[in-house]
Amino acid sequence: MKKKIMAALIAISLLSLGGCKEEQIENKTKIIIPIKVGFNSIAPDTDVSAATKEVIRNMNTGLIRFDPNSKTLVPALAESYEIKNNGRSYIFKLRNDITFHNKQKITPEDVKYSFERVAGTNSGKAIVGEWNKKLESINILDTNTIEINIKDTEHSSSDIYNITDVSIIPKGISESELEKNPIGAGPYKFVEYIPGQKIVLEAFEDYYLGAPEIKEVEFKVYKEGASRLLSFKNGEIDFLPLNLESLKEVTKDKNIEVVSSLGNDVNILYLNNSFKPFQNKKVRQAIWEAIDMDRIIENLALPKAEKLYTHMSPYLKEFYKNGLEKNYPYNPETAKELLKEAGYSNLSFTLTTISENTFENDLALFIKEDLSKIGVNVSINPIPWGQYLPEVYKGHKYEAALLRVAGYPDPQRILQRYKTNYSSNMGNYSNKKVDELLLEATETYDTQRKIEIYKEIQKLLNEDIASVYLMDQGVAVALSSKYTGYKTYPFAFIDVSTIKLKKINK
Repeated sequence: MKKKIMAALIAISLLSLGGCKEEQIENKTKIIIPIKVGFNSIAPDTDVSAATKEVIRNMNTGLIRFDPNSKTLVPALAESYEIKNNGRSYIFKLRNDITFHNKQKITPEDVKYSFERVAGTNSGKAIVGEWNKKLESINILDTNTIEINIKDTEHSSSDIYNITDVSIIPKGISESELEKNPIGAGPYKFVEYIPGQKIVLEAFEDYYLGAPEIKEVEFKVYKEGASRLLSFKNGEIDFLPLNLESLKEVTKDKNIEVVSSLGNDVNILYLNNSFKPFQNKKVRQAIWEAIDMDRIIENLALPKAEKLYTHMSPYLKEFYKNGLEKNYPYNPETAKELLKEAGYSNLSFTLTTISENTFENDLALFIKEDLSKIGVNVSINPIPWGQYLPEVYKGHKYEAALLRVAGYPDPQRILQRYKTNYSSNMGNYSNKKVDELLLEATETYDTQRKIEIYKEIQKLLNEDIASVYLMDQGVAVALSSKYTGYKTYPFAFIDVSTIKLKKINK
């Protein structure tokens, strides 16, 4: 009944918009974007949640950045860089024409301060724990050049990608000041933050890539999906992350631009190897072959979604292992036989989900229904993220769990999760060969060899059924009729600087 009422309200809103003539649409240089929650911190690099980083990244820039057009790393605040000492030394030459939001020129001293801040070198408190373990030293070579030296130890991800994540800030600025008035060098600068309500940014006119067209952006908290959709249709907000239901609604208006792509995130049904039944590969295979992913994608996912067979999205096509799709086809009859052979014909388990995640809870219902057809009883246990994070994600206290695992443009950072005893190894997976390959990947700087290693690891994860890999559910956003040009990223970032004003023919 709720869905019917909502559909009627949206239809009325669509009709009211449909009567507008193109020449009556007024361009504006302020955009309002909905977000689901506020932030634990607005200081750069402090709050690592995707919901925070996708917003805060607009205020910050690093030495290098990910380019959404070429899908490669390119210089940012640095005009060039070189790698020496078998990949343990990175030498960056800064641009001459770059300043912070406060007009202060960016120097190597600022870069040194920024890296020592995240590593906790001077304060004793690391902002990013990984940098505390890996930063060896930072040397200022001249007025425009700095050298970053990495410890010769096994690292959890490729250092060059880690460097992109370090925001450059003015030397000497305190953490308390960053919480009240963050200063960076990104395309937007801070204006106002009202916790739980909104954060307002304005264009940085001296941004090194040129001033953004959108001069003001307000990220406004809308906790309910239905209210976000109706607000978009009523013209109150201009940008809307979409699910399948809202996508169907917004595409009824031909003036609305929809941008969609693979998301580079991986939806996984984790089967905890500490739970005795899941230690049997036949049980894991039975569960995989009993799930009808074609039906699930058709009913839940966005148009760009793709079935997955290992922990890698084809978004990273250079590293993606093809050919695994032949394994574990949907076959409930085979699944029943596998359970019988394993001695688990009456299997029962609890599937834990994040209660705030509507998509995952709908996905859990489809999985429960499919597994019931092979005699498996699934109890769904939705818990809030605040409980899921310490108990399931970090504590690994669960039987089975659903999670949309965030992607990165770095395959090492993605696959490192499967190292034995690694903190993010949620499924408690262990394979000596995978451990060896992960270590080799950190020690070689031969790009082609790295690609071969990552593909071999994906193959092993598929063969072992380390988890049941479901899909990259895709991403899609809608832009109101005033705007165009938005670019998606393989990580959490709503890059407002990519949005342009649509040209209006009067």
